[in-house]
Amino acid sequence: MTNFRAAETLAADLAGASVDPNEAQKALAYLRSKRESKALFDYLRAVSNNGGAVIRSGRTLGYYRDLLAICQRHLRPLQDDYAQMLATFAWSLRLLRYYRAVSWAAEEKAAGKSRKGIAVEAQVSVPPARPAGPTIPAVGDIFTGPILDADESAVIIEAPGFAVEDVIGVIKAEHMGARKYRIGNAARVEVVNVRTLKNGRVIVEVKSAPKKG
Repeated sequence: MTNFRAAETLAADLAGASVDPNEAQKALAYLRSKRESKALFDYLRAVSNNGGAVIRSGRTLGYYRDLLAICQRHLRPLQDDYAQMLATFAWSLRLLRYYRAVSWAAEEKAAGKSRKGIAVEAQVSVPPARPAGPTIPAVGDIFTGPILDADESAVIIEAPGFAVEDVIGVIKAEHMGARKYRIGNAARVEVVNVRTLKNGRVIVEVKSAPKKG
């Protein structure tokens, strides 16, 4: 199961340090090959301390030093659960590519608040009239959304009418069953739980909904 909160802050820190996603992906591949949490930290420490013999670019060595420090900060608390640590690291690298393309998103995650949160704080004394818009799905609601990502730990689905940095649908592993989910396909799902992270992002937990009729 992915720890989305840790993945978001990890990705934001990696983006803030300008870590190359390709180098981070190599570390993820090494972790997968060893199937042991401790291996990631050993690998990053070895490259950071002795990588000068094979890595000629000081900038690349800097990436690994930042990777080591940031992964120790965010992934060490998960090291007793290899599957969760792997899924969290993998999801953080997907977010990293997004944050590098949309720089303000990473800055907001690193600060621990969204643009919406800042606007509300600034206007708390006189709440503005809110235009009609999409409503966050509630438990029992059914909606259809495109599949943004899928692996053995979770399926990520776009919530209609919302940006992915504000609201996201998630099918946990225990609700995936034997069904195959493919990126780009649409999924009809039923909401089983809704929770809000400290940074304001809403996680809508869902399961596959029965077919119409």
